[in-house]
Amino acid sequence: MKRIIIFIVSVGILLLLTAFTLDQTFPRSYHHLITNRTNLGSENVDGLSVNDDFYSEKISEKYGEKTEQSRDVENYDYFQLSNGIEVAVNNNGKITRFIVTDSHLTTSKGIKIGDDKKTIIQSYGEHYYFRSEQGSDIIGYVDKKRNKSIEFWLYDNKVHLFRLDHNSME
Repeated sequence: MKRIIIFIVSVGILLLLTAFTLDQTFPRSYHHLITNRTNLGSENVDGLSVNDDFYSEKISEKYGEKTEQSRDVENYDYFQLSNGIEVAVNNNGKITRFIVTDSHLTTSKGIKIGDDKKTIIQSYGEHYYFRSEQGSDIIGYVDKKRNKSIEFWLYDNKVHLFRLDHNSME
C-alpha cells in the first residue's frame, strides 16, 4: 500500500513539473483562461482602438485609403497603416489586432519598443502570462471584461514589438 501511495505522489509531482515546464508553449487561448484580469480599457494605438471600423473616415483621413494588403492571412486582412503600425481587420471591417514596432509610440502606461521586462511588470503588474513563440519571449496581459489583450514580444529581454488584440484573434 505504501508503494502505491509513493508511486501516485511521484507521478503527480512529475505531471505538475511537466505542466509548469510546458506552460509557456501553450497557445494564447490557454493563457487567456488562466490569467487574472488587467484593466486595458485605455489601451489604444495612435488614437485607434480594437473594434474601430477600419473603413471609417477617421482612419482614411489620418492614414489615407488602404487597399493593398500587407499579408495574406486566412480570416483577416492585414494592412500597414504607417511605418511601424500594422493592423488586422476581420470580415466585418473591425480592427482586431495592432502590431506596433514604431519606437515613438507608447502604450497607455508608457511602454515602448526597447523597454525591458522589469519595466513592463512595474507598469502593468503581476497578473501576466509568459509564453514563447517564434524565438521570442512574450509577456501578456488580458482584460476579460473588454475582450482585449496586450502582448510584449521580447528579444534579448527588450520589447521588440507589442500587439494589442481582440481576444478573438488566434
